[in-house]
Amino acid sequence: MTPRQCAAVVIEDADGHLLLVKQAYGKHFWGLPGGVVDPGETPPQAAVREAEEEVGVRVVLRGVIGLYLLQGGGWPDIQAYVFRAQITEGEPRIINPQEISQIAWKSRHALPEWVPNDVSAAFEDIQAHRHGVLRTVQRRIHMGDVAL
Repeated sequence: MTPRQCAAVVIEDADGHLLLVKQAYGKHFWGLPGGVVDPGETPPQAAVREAEEEVGVRVVLRGVIGLYLLQGGGWPDIQAYVFRAQITEGEPRIINPQEISQIAWKSRHALPEWVPNDVSAAFEDIQAHRHGVLRTVQRRIHMGDVAL
């Protein structure tokens, strides 16, 4: 069975801070702008669409940080594509407050503690200046109906 696919973008400002979003639902975790790849859509297309839908910016993709296969926790596998992106139009802002409660520019060395495992793995790769990474990531905790 093919894993469900998600796509996200890493956007950096001129000082190297990363744009993060905080969920307005569930456990309110911090993460990257991104979401599910829709039927008939490619992961790069989804990443570009999600950046616009979640934080109101148009982006161009500049490369692949990694592909992360998220497994375990009693949930189906998810293949997460994380792309490096550059804003070409717009200023980051909350578009749908029912989906995103906060956005913030965070130092790559002072990232939030509670993020999903695939995002955590991407942060490790960003800090180590790796790109084109292929990793399998095990969910580390169960939280009721949410496993990270």
